[in-house]
Amino acid sequence: MTTVTLDDSKYAKGTGIFSIYKNVEFPTDVKKRCMALLELGTETLLANNFIILDFIPYPGLGEVGEDEVLRYSWILSESHRILIYNPKTKTLIDELYTCSPEKDGRIMFEKTNKRLGNPLKNHMLNEIVSKEIALEEEPDKLFHSVQTASDKFKLANEKNYCVSAVFFDIPDRKLDEDSLEDMLTIALNKDDQKPVIESACRYDPQGYTYIHQSSKHFAGLHSYPGTLKSAHLSLIGSGNAILSVLEDVETVVYKSKKKEPTISIKIVAENF
Repeated sequence: MTTVTLDDSKYAKGTGIFSIYKNVEFPTDVKKRCMALLELGTETLLANNFIILDFIPYPGLGEVGEDEVLRYSWILSESHRILIYNPKTKTLIDELYTCSPEKDGRIMFEKTNKRLGNPLKNHMLNEIVSKEIALEEEPDKLFHSVQTASDKFKLANEKNYCVSAVFFDIPDRKLDEDSLEDMLTIALNKDDQKPVIESACRYDPQGYTYIHQSSKHFAGLHSYPGTLKSAHLSLIGSGNAILSVLEDVETVVYKSKKKEPTISIKIVAENF
């Protein structure tokens, strides 16, 4: 029996969008504020024809404190989006990762700007999950270990960061959906304060998206188990929390690997 490998090369270069909006006014009533944030995220995603598979709220849609930071994330068939709103500072953070060659998020971005005004800061970047393309186009972003990358970037423990990371050359057995879910649970839930909220979607015939939210950080992972054999990881949180997650994922992905791993790490935004 011949094993057919999925050709997922069309997803080799996706899009990342990270924006910070200031002076964002939502209703003073907490429950109405929660629903307004949910409506904003959903409406602008649908305007871009993204397919929403699931969404998770942190700290929730029930008893939310007056000053609690709201985090809503969506799992899309094209990957994920996260909105983080701080009612004290009236700041909204918006991060999208899409692997779709057709849907790069620009319509979503334009619709969001129409609602909120232009962002104070915005970064759009190519999200390369093909090792060959990364070696050609951004070799300076490639490292053989998380430690090497952290030595270069010198992540400050208390500063906030948005980081884009890709783990290449992942063994097939580690890209198996059940193994991947166990791996992420170990790496991301190790020392978080509860409650931790997570959600996952498996795709036909292959592929996996996982999003995780806690008081420490947000993580969104999308896997490519076909010809690419890689996984993209978006992280938002303090330097200390992000470094811990990257090191844990590196350990479980490359444990017992004989060759040096190749990891792409990009600092999308910092000090926000």
